Amino acid sequence: MKHSALALLSLTGLLLAACSTGGNTPPPGPTTVQVSGKLLAPDGSTPIANALVYIENSTVAAIQAQALACGTPPNATWAATCTGPDGAFTLKGTVNTAKFTMKFQKGSFVGIREITSSSGPINVGNVNLDNTQGAPKMAVVTGSYDQIEDVLAKLGFGTVENGQLKPGTEKFTLFDGNGSLPDSYREIEALFTDGNDAGTQADIFNYDIVFFNCGTRELLENAQMQILRDYVQGGGKIYASDLAYDYVEQAFPEFVNFYGSDSTPAAEKEGIASAQVGTSGITSETTVDDNLKAWLQGVSCTGGSCVQANGKVHIEGFLFGWAVINGPHPEKTSVVKTWVHGPVNWMGSPGGQPEDKPLSVTFPFGNGKVLYTSYHTEPAASETLLPQERILQYLVFEL
Repeated sequence: MKHSALALLSLTGLLLAACSTGGNTPPPGPTTVQVSGKLLAPDGSTPIANALVYIENSTVAAIQAQALACGTPPNATWAATCTGPDGAFTLKGTVNTAKFTMKFQKGSFVGIREITSSSGPINVGNVNLDNTQGAPKMAVVTGSYDQIEDVLAKLGFGTVENGQLKPGTEKFTLFDGNGSLPDSYREIEALFTDGNDAGTQADIFNYDIVFFNCGTRELLENAQMQILRDYVQGGGKIYASDLAYDYVEQAFPEFVNFYGSDSTPAAEKEGIASAQVGTSGITSETTVDDNLKAWLQGVSCTGGSCVQANGKVHIEGFLFGWAVINGPHPEKTSVVKTWVHGPVNWMGSPGGQPEDKPLSVTFPFGNGKVLYTSYHTEPAASETLLPQERILQYLVFEL
């Protein structure tokens, strides 16, 4: 009798041990989950609009008949949606595990959230794109007239002090393009050379996005432009503002028709600085892309609303000789996207009257992308953002 009792206890212990390790526990059955929340930049307040949100390894009742405006998940059967202008999202799908993975993607930025399954509605609240998890490697080349690094800091990619990036807190790599940084920072030339001396490829290939501020030194030799072209071809993204436009014109002449000689073929680059004919001190009441406008209506700008009652967006601070865009080259109208356009004056404006010109454009090249803007940040540091600086925040996530 004693031996039987001991055997029974031993068997019971084995069964309990098996259960506790999950060895024979069947997986949970299919669970339909509904998840909602809001996607924000790392600063915890700036909404990320039109981002792709999807649940990995999920299924939906009906597969999307067409691709979402914000992109397509790796598997067309997975539940997916796009965030709204305020960053909000709601999606429903069926999962087969106790926990599931939700991913967020906007341009080069990716976020991941592990969520416990529940048959009831799941509100994950605010989801901040982390500075490290899925964040692209970014490089910023300083310039004398634009400080995109301050815009990035206000998005949470650095600490803001007195309206500017606090040196040393940046979550990206700074390169000195105008002699403004301490000697501990590398010069812009380092991007176009191999810092490891391995003779393989230039250091620019170590970054996902490179920002060229207006007023940076221009390295426009053919070899450097070929490096830039190869970099974007392979998946790199670049931002260039105002006087840095030659990083676009000299490397990718076939896309944007900058002001210059009418006799220059589209595939050939114009002379350096040919497009720098903009008039200084002007302002422009601009028309912006519909999605961008909807986003601007939900955020605040210096002085209050970013969008005026008439639907226009005010842009100011054009420098003397800002680079003028005529439009995309005819062969590239389908791929060059104009985000902002408006009436502006430039040296040679017919009758001295303003003409409507593109002011912010993007285009794809190979696996990468190029963003150019004729305007940029304003030099006066402020804790708030002008409408044009808000636009630049939005466009960062388009790269």
